[in-house]
Order: sequence, then structure tokens, then C-alpha cells
Amino acid sequence: MGFAECYPVSGQTYSRKVDTRVANVLAGIAASAHKMSNDIRLLQHLKEVEEPFEKNQIGSSAMAYKRNPMRSERIASLSRYVMIDALNPAITSATQWFERTLDDSANKRLSIPEGFLAIDGILDLCLNVVDGLVVYDKVIIKHMMAELPFMATENIMMDAVKMEVTVRRCTKRSVSFPWRQERMSKRKEKTTIF
Repeated sequence: MGFAECYPVSGQTYSRKVDTRVANVLAGIAASAHKMSNDIRLLQHLKEVEEPFEKNQIGSSAMAYKRNPMRSERIASLSRYVMIDALNPAITSATQWFERTLDDSANKRLSIPEGFLAIDGILDLCLNVVDGLVVYDKVIIKHMMAELPFMATENIMMDAVKMEVTVRRCTKRSVSFPWRQERMSKRKEKTTIF
């Protein structure tokens, strides 16, 4: 018949495990896109970044002033769909009979094309978000400077332990630092229930 290659062992159709591999590659792309969109959503909440906001775009339907990360939310939604869609060929592969049956081919005709179409949409959205992402350097620096003393304490305590000073003694000593007292009092205010 002129085929360059063929499957060495096959029933009426190739093993649907091939579709499983394809769907898993798509799910991997979707997982990465979901992670990126989640990070952007969290950073936008902290006002460190903002996804593009079009001239005629409105904010939240309930709060027009609010700028929801709608593209990142769509990326997350489509990505979850693709990750779950990877189960379809896996289940079909596991339950495939010796011949092609309608539950086999009908499922394949949905899950594989829809996976590719969803990934195409996801990647378009990712490009749009990345191309127009606004980064607020000053907010990032402010947040980093607020945490820097706490990041430094780990190195200070490790050096103190090397000099055979106990961690307890270091902790007592660090309580006297003004920046630590201020930070700890703010934490207590947040955690106080009454």
C-alpha cells in the first residue's frame, strides 16, 4: 500500500495509547500555562503586575473599577479542561476492544481535536498577556524590602550556629530589633480573633 511505516501489532485501529501520549503532551502545555496564569493572578492581586487592559474593556461586572485578570482566568479555565481531557484517550485505550467501536472512535473525534483547539486558544491568550504585561517595579521593591529583614535572619542564624550560639539565644536577641517588633505586632493584629 506504500506506507513508510506501520504498527507492528494492531487490531482494526491503532492502539489508542498513541492518543493518550498526544493528549498528555497537550496537558503538559496546559499545566505550564495554568501555572503561569495562576502566578499572574496572584501577583495582580498584590498589585505587582497587571495583565493588559484594553481601552474599551470594563472591569468586574459587579465592581466596574476593579480590573480582573480575565485573560489569565480564561487561560486557567481552558487549561483545566485540557488537563482533564487527557483522561478521555487513556480510558478509551484501557477499554478498547479488538475492533473499532463507536465509543472508541466517537470519543477520539472529540477529545483530540478539542485538545488542540483549546491549546491554540490558550497559547494565543498567553501571548496576549505576556506582550502587554505591566510590571510595577516600585511595588515589587516595596514588598521585597518589607520581607528582606526576615530573609536575612536565616543567614544570620546559620552563621550564629556555626559560631556555636544557640538558636534560642539568637531568637531572643532578634526580638529586640525594632523592625522585628513592629512586624510581629502587625502579625498579632492580623491573627487576633477577639
